[in-house]
Amino acid sequence: MSKALGLTDEQRRGLFKLLAEAQQQRTVVTYRQVIEQLQLPAPSVRRLALALEQLACTDHTQGWPLRSALVVSQARPAHPQLGFIQCMQQLGRFQGVIDEATVAAWLEAELAHVYQFSYPEV
Repeated sequence: MSKALGLTDEQRRGLFKLLAEAQQQRTVVTYRQVIEQLQLPAPSVRRLALALEQLACTDHTQGWPLRSALVVSQARPAHPQLGFIQCMQQLGRFQGVIDEATVAAWLEAELAHVYQFSYPEV
């Protein structure tokens, strides 16, 4: 990830805190909520997307459920963005056609794993 688009240490801690809260409450958080709470500067969506993909790669490498799946679009259906799903395909974590039903089923299963997992740094 480009340093220019990276998160500061404070923003990274804030992201982990938001994800931990969503996990504990067994809910999701929207991209907009994360951007606003972390006060991410423009290009905020791209900055957040890169951070979430990097976190997903880290979780995947560890063999953990993907915390990044906790962040979804505020539009309906409330799914991760297409770029995130494509990244999950590259990691081998999402298989099949990218359509609403397949993404919804993948997200439901991934979130079930996330809600039950105990992340070491949380």
